[in-house]
Amino acid sequence: DYRNMKFYMNISISQMSADFEQIRESLGIEKWLVFGGSWGSTLGLDYAERYAERCLGLIVRGIFLNTADEFDAVYARKSFANNPRRLQEYDTFFEGVAKYVNGPPLDPNTDSERLIRTYESRIIEGDRNAIWKFHVFENNLVEEDPLELLDPFNISDDEYPIAQSVAFFECRLFLRGTFEEPLDLLRRVSLLKSNENTVQTWVVQGTGDEVCPERFAKSLVDRLKEEGVLRKAYFVDAGHRASSDGVKDALKLCVEDFLFCQRS
Repeated sequence: DYRNMKFYMNISISQMSADFEQIRESLGIEKWLVFGGSWGSTLGLDYAERYAERCLGLIVRGIFLNTADEFDAVYARKSFANNPRRLQEYDTFFEGVAKYVNGPPLDPNTDSERLIRTYESRIIEGDRNAIWKFHVFENNLVEEDPLELLDPFNISDDEYPIAQSVAFFECRLFLRGTFEEPLDLLRRVSLLKSNENTVQTWVVQGTGDEVCPERFAKSLVDRLKEEGVLRKAYFVDAGHRASSDGVKDALKLCVEDFLFCQRS
């Protein structure tokens, strides 16, 4: 719970990639297929770029590259300008912590970093409403079943433990990877190819993904093509979740093609 969050304030993607490398070594696995979605695509790409020689291949979906533009795509009000429902959800999210901000009032269109830093400070203090509103905002952006949408004003005790973990780790990792120790995953794509090894990469992206918009996946696909490591890319009529029919089917095709490559 929030009382333990202070022990993870220094968490970083480089540390997490190193942790997975330790796991690989402890299991005695020479090489493995790396597979990740959403922020897992960020971690999977980071790991593959750092430890390319240990990767049989890379499958990523729902691409997030930890850039400031992607940050604004979710946490700036202007991103939802043509969607009345999303604007209402954003306003509820924004107002959840606006009164706690230090310094000048927040501008919902330009102060996404300050907004999430304010959320982080409230989350670390154990503010149940802030924790819940952060979790609900993201959950409802990706949820495809209207019956499964969460109420930002009524905390579910069953869901709250998950909300605490999601809210803290996303705030911390997003802020660190975007502003404190900026990642440059696109530039480092060149590390996926060397004289000794090429990490063939598959990309799956829902064209209706509101959390990880497709334009960022396209920028990754372009870089993968430049470096000659793209195996296949699927842009499908679907949202963010791996369980979305189009995404799920495309991921199956990626795995089948990976197995074909291994047998060839």
